[in-house]
Amino acid sequence: MRKGIIAAALLLLLAVAGQATSSEVYHWRLAEEEVEGSVCDLYAREFARLLDEKSDGRISLTIFPLGTLGTPQEIYQLCRQGSIEFVLDGAGQVGDFVPENQVFSIPFLFPDDQDLNEHILDTSKALNETLTSVYEEDGVTVLAYWSEGAMDWTSNRPLLHPKDFKGLKIRTMPSGIIAESYRILGADPKVVSFIEVYSNLQLGIVEAQENAPYIVQEMGFMDSQNYYIRSQHKIYVMQTMANLNFWSSLPEDIRAIVTESIEELRPYGMKAQMDLNKKRLEEIKSSMSRGQRYLELDKSHRQAFIEAIGDKVELLYLEKVQDKGKGSLILKELKEEIKRASPLP
Repeated sequence: MRKGIIAAALLLLLAVAGQATSSEVYHWRLAEEEVEGSVCDLYAREFARLLDEKSDGRISLTIFPLGTLGTPQEIYQLCRQGSIEFVLDGAGQVGDFVPENQVFSIPFLFPDDQDLNEHILDTSKALNETLTSVYEEDGVTVLAYWSEGAMDWTSNRPLLHPKDFKGLKIRTMPSGIIAESYRILGADPKVVSFIEVYSNLQLGIVEAQENAPYIVQEMGFMDSQNYYIRSQHKIYVMQTMANLNFWSSLPEDIRAIVTESIEELRPYGMKAQMDLNKKRLEEIKSSMSRGQRYLELDKSHRQAFIEAIGDKVELLYLEKVQDKGKGSLILKELKEEIKRASPLP
């Protein structure tokens, strides 16, 4: 079944690629892990507009939303093998391919200040140099790390204390660190494809999940959940990635257009995610039915979770990446960068 999906995707990609008529014109393809109208999709469409504008029409970008070419893991593989030029994928989606990126899956590592987090993602040497070099060993390069907002929990029970997770069937992305962090809390994590989360919640296969507010609202996850918990326990890190061979082969002037466009996208993406998450969170709160509740973690709640799992999850991460050498450096440097950037308590 999966081979058939990938084969169909390749036929579609060949049809798009065949539209190029001149070596001076570039027809590129970008696959995204989210649906039309999402933050990821808004980013992709603005990227296409900027490329067209800055190249005077020489660069066109065809966008393939969620499901068009496969799962988030499959579109990463399409980019890695050169079938598409660009991919927008969340870090947690590709942890099986690049284990070092599971540093983003460590809960409560980043502060609950979104402006500060965007600054860290933009300037971090640990990410933009060291982690990117690991991706390049896998055949892709990361052109930008950016946030789609803080992640929260939805559940059929209140989740304010570590003990509340005991026995909870919670959906996770295919990142071993995410699943293991919930096991430490006594939960029963289930890896479920993003496109199957809604049905799994409806059927009771899972009882809880984690995502940014706009995703929760747009995907209708609260249809079968009793509690929305504003936990901000992680940030959803998106990666703008390109096939490494493709990127290395571009003329300098064309590469400069791409780089300049991505730099301009950073404030655009930040505003888009903050505006959309704020709007969607208000919609979630205002549309709650009888029996549904909105809860927030305060500082004491966050500290209790940090004490319960913080060091243990970091050790798990180091165990996952111990054979490659760069993982421990990434975590060490990133923690130092976060500490330097954070205001004193």
